[in-house]
Amino acid sequence: MAIVEHMTFNLARNPRDRHSLKVRRKLANLNPDYLETPIKQASTLT
Repeated sequence: MAIVEHMTFNLARNPRDRHSLKVRRKLANLNPDYLETPIKQASTLT
């Protein structure tokens, strides 16, 4: 589980987003569309 948690934090640490990590986690909890954006951006980077 630690590996999965580490991967999700790496996805949450997006240099394009100017919010703090705490705010991004809260936004992802409240808005499912915001939750998908780091995953979509990560797939375009690779």
